[in-house]
Amino acid sequence: MNKHQRTKLEGILESLSKADRDRVYDLAREQRSAAQKRRRSKARETEDGERIGGKRRADPLIDWVLRIVEKEYGHAQKVRERSHAEDDLGEGLVIELTRRRATVLPSGETDVSSAMHCRLSAELAARQQSGIAVGDRVVYTKLDAKDDDEDLFEIVSVMERRSKLARPDAHDPRQERVVAANVDVVVVVVSVVSPPLHPRLIDRYLVAIESGGCEAIIAVNKVDLLDDSNRESELSKLDPYREAGIPIAVCAAVPGDDSSSRVDELRSLLAGKTCAFVGHSGVGKSSLANALHPGLMIETGRVREHDQRGRHTTTASAMHFIEPNIRVIDTPGVRFFGLADVTPEELRWMFPEFVEYTHDCKFNDCSHDHEPGCAVESAVEAGKVSSVRYETYLRLLEELRTGGKPKDVTERIRPLQEDE
Repeated sequence: MNKHQRTKLEGILESLSKADRDRVYDLAREQRSAAQKRRRSKARETEDGERIGGKRRADPLIDWVLRIVEKEYGHAQKVRERSHAEDDLGEGLVIELTRRRATVLPSGETDVSSAMHCRLSAELAARQQSGIAVGDRVVYTKLDAKDDDEDLFEIVSVMERRSKLARPDAHDPRQERVVAANVDVVVVVVSVVSPPLHPRLIDRYLVAIESGGCEAIIAVNKVDLLDDSNRESELSKLDPYREAGIPIAVCAAVPGDDSSSRVDELRSLLAGKTCAFVGHSGVGKSSLANALHPGLMIETGRVREHDQRGRHTTTASAMHFIEPNIRVIDTPGVRFFGLADVTPEELRWMFPEFVEYTHDCKFNDCSHDHEPGCAVESAVEAGKVSSVRYETYLRLLEELRTGGKPKDVTERIRPLQEDE
């Protein structure tokens, strides 16, 4: 690598977001460590006890970093440089994403009919699940047309994100899957019946939302299925979240029915914002979007009667434009949502109701688990912090510590619940 190439790669590295730079450095450390192990294994002792091969100084970490930058970002940089010369670069918003292709609305356009289909660069397609998502701002270039009837565009880079919602890949927890990017609010859609309420899934979403720099809203759908005898008791299950300061909108979006007036509370909370709808399959995310704007006509499905599980009617994320100036990203439903890129030390900051007590803990690095003088635990005992939310915190903390094998913390919490 000559001096000119090195300077250029250092410039690309400097232009990356902090998250991308951290990822590159982590990968470089892994690759350098693996190379060192291979070298040591080759330097085995002979029968006389002498070593084969001398001791070799490890390559500087920055050399490994720049190799990764060249491999992952070099192609995109070459396309950008070529496009700059030809004045073919454009910027836009990803409003739909499929395998190796994206629908992009050019910057300054508000009419979705102006959107164009773009293929992903080879480098971006190789890391599509983490590298690009609906809501991303991207740079694209115009390529040579395949024929006289169409222009072909390619996305060459993704601009730095201000927020994201992400989760671990189901097949490889070390890999991150970005569900939506650059959203102001993530709406966790839940159902009190058909399917029933799943608080633990809500808790996981809330941790991911806080970690990704977004605000949270809980939308309770299908309340029309409750009667007067059980309405209050079912909705009271959400009291811990209301006490934590999370806005809750009560909705009743019925597929095929005019439900626009039943989502007014949610509409007022979303005015002027970009949001993502997430939640368990079958809770009615698409029905809510249709109720906010009936003209969308997003396909909806019903819950299976034998197991009360929803069908995956939404198979790919897409952005919809709704008045008053609301952008909604409808995402496929999930039945499990793991914790993405959160450490046990970071988890304590993902529960906003803990923050005002954290600084009163005896130890600065208090995990709110076992330490004496923990102000958060005292707040729970005094009823100032929900014991249900504290139990959730302990479960998630144990899960992070044990690599996905949570212990039962019920015995620790039960006295607190009985005292309430």
